[in-house]
This record gives sequence, C-alpha cells and structure tokens, in this order.
Amino acid sequence: MLKTGRKWTERLEFGAFTLPVLISVIAVFYYPFIMTIRYSLTKWNGISKHPKFVGLDNFKQIFSGDTNFMNASWFTIKYAILYIVLVNVLAILLALVLDMKMKSTTWLRAAFFIPYILSLVIVGFIWKFIFMQGFESLGASTGWGSSSSVGSVNRI
Repeated sequence: MLKTGRKWTERLEFGAFTLPVLISVIAVFYYPFIMTIRYSLTKWNGISKHPKFVGLDNFKQIFSGDTNFMNASWFTIKYAILYIVLVNVLAILLALVLDMKMKSTTWLRAAFFIPYILSLVIVGFIWKFIFMQGFESLGASTGWGSSSSVGSVNRI
C-alpha cells in the first residue's frame, strides 16, 4: 500500500510541475498557430469584428501569380540572406580585430562596449524617473518615495 500511495503522490507532483508549462506552451505556441490557420482561411482586414470565411481562395490567389506576393517574398528572401550574411561577416571581422594583439585593442574594446554600458545607465535613469516622479504613489507604497535617501539624490 505504501508503494501505490507513493506513486500517486509522484504523479500528483509531476502534474503540478508540468501543468503550468503545458498551459504556457499552449498559450504561446499552439493557440497562435491555430489562429493563424483560421485567419488564413478568411477575408479579414484585421479590424472588423466578423471575418468572412473564404476557404482556400487566399491560397489560390497567392499561388496563381499574385505579383504583390511574389515581390514581397522575393524582397524578404533577399533581405534575410543579405542581413544574415552581412551581420555574421561583420561580427567575425570585429571579433578578429578585437582579438588581435595590437596597442589599440583595449581602446577598440572600450569603444565597442561603451554603447552597451551607456544604454544600461540610461535605462536606469528612465526607471528612476518612472518610480520617483511618474508613479509617486508607487514610490510611496514601496518606501522609495521622494523623502527616502534614494529619491532625494539628484532628482531628475
């Protein structure tokens, strides 16, 4: 009897830990996929409340020589290939330059990483503004209001 009770609790624990993941996967992947299929079978402008069901007419139009679709597809393919090749080639060249033993390597590394550091500082200032001035009630409820030492330092 002890073994069956243990198996029951293990199954319950397994279900408790996997159920949130299954719900998340369904909400993030499967539901949008099904909605995409549904909308591909309708004539809908994205705004109206009631899409009109047209079946496979959208696909017939696309594959019967629609010039807009062909132009858009060709542009997407060219853009994707060019972007992938260009970004990877530039990344490899930059990595090679930053890995070389030169006197200016330290300066090049600093010049490369300064924008990343500055963006973090700017985001920090934006969040400080949001918490201290944009949402004063939130700051007061969390104890980070303008009267605390954090809020009184260099108000933006």
